[in-house]
Amino acid sequence: MSIEKNNNAICATGLSKRFGKVQAVSNIDLTVAPGEAVGLLGPNGAGKSTTLSMLMGLQRPDAGQTTIFGHPAGSVAARAICGATPQSTDLPDQLSPREILSYTAMRYGTPLMIDQLVSRFRLEKLIDRRVAGFSGGELRRVALALAFVGDPKLVFLDEPTTGLDAASQEGFQETARAYVAQGGALILTSHHWDEIEAVCDTIALIDHGQTVLTGRMDSMRARANINRMTFGMPDGAVPPEWMQAHHDGQLWFLETADSDAVLRRMVEDALPFQGLTLEPLKLKDLIDRIRQEETS
Repeated sequence: MSIEKNNNAICATGLSKRFGKVQAVSNIDLTVAPGEAVGLLGPNGAGKSTTLSMLMGLQRPDAGQTTIFGHPAGSVAARAICGATPQSTDLPDQLSPREILSYTAMRYGTPLMIDQLVSRFRLEKLIDRRVAGFSGGELRRVALALAFVGDPKLVFLDEPTTGLDAASQEGFQETARAYVAQGGALILTSHHWDEIEAVCDTIALIDHGQTVLTGRMDSMRARANINRMTFGMPDGAVPPEWMQAHHDGQLWFLETADSDAVLRRMVEDALPFQGLTLEPLKLKDLIDRIRQEETS
């Protein structure tokens, strides 16, 4: 993969889009570097799909502009170095995945070997069958292979694992991380926050058509250095009030910035806890905490 290191994969400034009386997207800026994976997050109707469509050049913004490695989004030069997996999958019923991948590969100057994609996305049993009759998950695996077939410098992935089983989701995450590690740039939208966390190093949170939070994941974790402690207690036992612990089913949990101090006091107080686990806040909880801090 040959990357133009002096150009950003994406440089979007002031993107805005209105549909009738609805302001779907308002003044969004986004920069993505080679070797960076950005997760677009937000509730339904937040403007993620519209933003992604403008970044890809599929919709013209009312204001603002996007360049892809210096080329206008949607131009022939930009399309030639991008791959994409849309939310909906509509493939020719009478063709096989091999025929679809081969045709698409010919449209690029430096395609990957089809055999690599077959193995990567577990298409061995599907590759020479007609697409007609494929399940939603099988169609999704073919669509993912199509996104990477031309050895693109930038990949757009809109809800890429919808309908995939757990093994296929894990395989996608491994593929995406390897692609970024080799210098590829990636934009991912997903309702699965754990998927964003597993693949992306940077996030952009969109709400009501505006960017309300952006940043690298590691910086956000350093900013909100909170861990979640989860533990069990014998029947009838209740944690002391100083812990400010809460029920989560049969387990207790609390969030703390100093888990070592909490654990020491639990031992000193001879609390009969069991099965204690310690983990960083989940991405959604982390973002909620940061946003609360910013509005307080």
